[in-house]
Amino acid sequence: MERDLRILALGMAIRTFGAAIYSPFLALFLYSILHVGYFDIGAILLGVGLFQLPFGLIGGLWSDRGGRRRLIVLSLVAEAVFTAVLAYSFSIESLALAIAAAAVGGAVLSATGAAFSAYIADWSLGSQRTLGFTWYRVSFNAGFAAGVALGGTLVAFVGFAGAVAMAAVIIAGAAGFVAGFLRPSPYDRALRAGTAPVPAGAAPFPPRSLRASLGLLAQDRTALWVAAGFCLVAVTSAQWSVTFSLFVHNKLGVSYAILGIGLALNGLVVVVGQAPTTRGVLGMRHTTIAILGGVFYVAGFLLLGASARWELLPTAAFFVAVVVLTFGENLLSIPTSTLPSNLAPPAEIGAYNGGFSAVQNAASLAAIFLGGVVLSAVADPLYEWLLLVAPAVPGVLLLRWVSRRIPLTVDRA
Repeated sequence: MERDLRILALGMAIRTFGAAIYSPFLALFLYSILHVGYFDIGAILLGVGLFQLPFGLIGGLWSDRGGRRRLIVLSLVAEAVFTAVLAYSFSIESLALAIAAAAVGGAVLSATGAAFSAYIADWSLGSQRTLGFTWYRVSFNAGFAAGVALGGTLVAFVGFAGAVAMAAVIIAGAAGFVAGFLRPSPYDRALRAGTAPVPAGAAPFPPRSLRASLGLLAQDRTALWVAAGFCLVAVTSAQWSVTFSLFVHNKLGVSYAILGIGLALNGLVVVVGQAPTTRGVLGMRHTTIAILGGVFYVAGFLLLGASARWELLPTAAFFVAVVVLTFGENLLSIPTSTLPSNLAPPAEIGAYNGGFSAVQNAASLAAIFLGGVVLSAVADPLYEWLLLVAPAVPGVLLLRWVSRRIPLTVDRA
């Protein structure tokens, strides 16, 4: 793997290690310490997410014009600062300050996703691009597994505010590491020199105007249909981020300690299984891989619902569900990380990744809101998950249909 992609992956592992110390437990903190109800948690996260929603696209457009590396470094510095503010807000138990810090810090972070993706795409093509995203994801989850394993214990010993403060220090370390060792990508260097992007001569350069870039994306019907299919599947898969933890602890009866171990297991399954999974599906269509990932998510969530309804081995069901859901995650991450770059013209890779990121974030918001409503309004746990997995069905059908409109060279992993 290219040296700079290894640096980027290691920097992301350090950053994710810090963030994972507290982020998986955030909804539980709001519920247990600040006494925020299910519906209110959903409303708060929805409001913060709506504020952040445009920043994915804004960041993608910026990365095409200002460079990938610059945005990556700035975002890590900003994340460290706002994580420190978040720690202070929890120490004084100020919900308003916590919301403000999370909103602004998350907006900066949202603006960076496209830059990370575009940086990887700048160094690779075809199956090598798929593998590049895979190793980036492995590093992300290695950091997540270590962070969440430490986080459950750390919160118990130093409190939530102390854990978040430690996370801020670690994220600041990641920012320093990336700033010191990550070099500009080929596109960054071409942008600075005013020459054609790599690969050379494939698209107009300098980049189009903002209006032209947005118009190009809005007129690409194939990309829009793919984004819509990903969005519908993500309304189900994103239940993992908030609803899963709330359901497992409060309705399945799994303790915080076991929940932390299960979340760490998720990261470890990615670290061990993502690369073999990626190698196993190379040559398949990205759309087919996305469909398989959606099916695994549906199966894992329904297993949780069935276990809770009939009170069947809840702890065992929890761990089996974690493994099944992680296999779905491993599969779904391949097309969602790679296909936007494949569909994009070379000078619009940031814009396309930003647009897809905005759609994925919108799906996550819909998932949080839907999860909060269902947990509040529905008593039967199996029926809850039947409702929550329903959006994946039209998403899978749409991806199956749109696959016929995508050239195999673009859709092949």
